[in-house]
Amino acid sequence: MTQSNDLPQRVTRLEHEQIDLKLAVSSLLAVVERHQEYHETSQRNFERIMAEIQTMRRDMQEMRVDMREMRTDMQEMQSEVRGLQVENRRILDVLQNRDDETDG
Repeated sequence: MTQSNDLPQRVTRLEHEQIDLKLAVSSLLAVVERHQEYHETSQRNFERIMAEIQTMRRDMQEMRVDMREMRTDMQEMQSEVRGLQVENRRILDVLQNRDDETDG
């Protein structure tokens, strides 16, 4: 008879354990959902950062090209200035020689 008296208690205990198990599974699912959301957010942030890095790389490459062009322009200007200086010296020498010829 003890077994028949124990049966309702055992069933009740199993029902309680089943409820506890359902709550635990539900909690675990909630944790998994939060981790999934976190992972998706992290992935979006990572992709955004990578896109920004790519943009920065492109910008830096464009800046390098611009700097090379500026350097070439500066070298051309320096060359032109040197040429003008040489021409100015030549003209000055010619003028000074004329002055020397007219004075002498």
